[in-house]
Amino acid sequence: MPERTLTGFAAAPGLAAGPAVLLAASGADDRVTVPPEGRQSQLDGAQQALAAAAAQLERIAGDLRQEGRAAEAEIVETGALMAHDPGLEAAVWELVLKGGLTATSAISQAAEAAAAQLAALPDPMLAERADDVRSLGRRAATIAAGGTDERAAGVLVAAGLGPADVAELGPQVQGVALAGGGVTAHAAIVARSLGLPMVVGLGPEVLDLVEGETIVVDGSLGRLVRHPDPERLSQARSERERRNQARATAVARRLEPAVTLDGRRVKVLANASSLAEVREALEQGAEGVGLLRTELLFLAAQAWPDIETSFRFLAPLLASLQDRVATVRLFDFGGDKTPPFLTGAKGRGVELLLENPAALRDQLEAILRAAQAVELRILVPMVTRVEQVLAVRQALGAVLGDRRPPALGAMIETPEAAHRALEFASQLDFLSLGTNDLTQLALGLDRESSGTSPATHPAVLRLIDATMQAGRGAGIPIEVCGEAASDAGAMPVLVGLGADELSVGAARVGEVREALRSLNFAACQESAQQYLLGQTGHAGGESL
Repeated sequence: MPERTLTGFAAAPGLAAGPAVLLAASGADDRVTVPPEGRQSQLDGAQQALAAAAAQLERIAGDLRQEGRAAEAEIVETGALMAHDPGLEAAVWELVLKGGLTATSAISQAAEAAAAQLAALPDPMLAERADDVRSLGRRAATIAAGGTDERAAGVLVAAGLGPADVAELGPQVQGVALAGGGVTAHAAIVARSLGLPMVVGLGPEVLDLVEGETIVVDGSLGRLVRHPDPERLSQARSERERRNQARATAVARRLEPAVTLDGRRVKVLANASSLAEVREALEQGAEGVGLLRTELLFLAAQAWPDIETSFRFLAPLLASLQDRVATVRLFDFGGDKTPPFLTGAKGRGVELLLENPAALRDQLEAILRAAQAVELRILVPMVTRVEQVLAVRQALGAVLGDRRPPALGAMIETPEAAHRALEFASQLDFLSLGTNDLTQLALGLDRESSGTSPATHPAVLRLIDATMQAGRGAGIPIEVCGEAASDAGAMPVLVGLGADELSVGAARVGEVREALRSLNFAACQESAQQYLLGQTGHAGGESL
């Protein structure tokens, strides 16, 4: 049978091959009409299935708490509460007793109707809740049909993923293919960080796959291939083996520094938002965390996290980084990361924090309490004016007491900030280049664009170079924490411009460290100058 390609959007790079595992399959058959005398038993079964689904979610939340992932546990517990939602229960009652649907069909239809209503509302954050409802519906419908929701080994295929689905992804899942494009930022970031290939936006046709059929997912090109030929299968399996071998090499060499052939030392740190990512990064030799995202697990929160809530999230992550660098970014809410309590807010990052000084003080206090055994750095997001970081420093001083002051730095991720890099460098202890937003804003690209942003575009590199020079002039380190830091083409150029640190996804730490060891710093510098002038250059490194 000839190959057939479905095209979507790249969400997490890599190749994966294996049997399709259909998360969307619930066993519902809407053609079956239950006679009146059998409908009460179907309703009882539906109610029991919803209760069992809630119990499963509570168990998952409990496991997360034992792993120290309290904030994630709270998100999963929200799904358990949805199982007892009166509106959902009433819809199931109506569909079973009046419509004659089976328990499985009623749960599926009621959940989808509730999710569709949420997704149709103008608040963009409700799309995530719609996926939560769909996730709950799948789980309960599977239970009602007499099945289990345990994942078989292979490539997970689904309409979308909720927090509980993400939490349960284990090593048996080799890749993810989603019909919709509404993957939450958290899901995509974790997939990239853990090296799990993911393609989104494949359309409803992907849900027509046959359970167990062999497929290939290309998370770099955004494609899913049905009936792959032997050569493609071999390539995918070889890629998986290569990644496994690269990880083994990274683990074996984790204690060796990342030094170029001509002696340039570059520190490799990790981007993380969960304990699993921190552990994986350290296994691969990360020297600490260069970007600890603090907002992602609170995107469904109804209020600013208080001191205790933030502390419970931070404590286990920072405990695992004892005596290492831990760069904690303050809440970067706003834009596509707007929780319900900030609906309608116009600002982003530090602007929102300064408008809510009590929330800023609470987070700073939680960070200081949790970070007593690490080399703490606090990172201020989305700065545009130096007055903003001075205000944060003042707030930090108000809660510091007799504790050791942490290093304070700023994310340079807007053209305005890059143009003022000299001002920021004179007031801060380090600078961090967020190449994702910087590239998109400098070139006027759509933030949701699935392609790789061209961080090596001369207009972007000039902003990066200005920031690097400002840091060198002030004698402070410059890190790069955008995805360009692990891009095969961009990373050598960034090294050539003078990056002191690269902060990358957990699964890329070892590959980046190994690639750095193959570079010649002088050649990287020459190549970087060619890129700045808009010429084609090659930095001499191997593809990551």
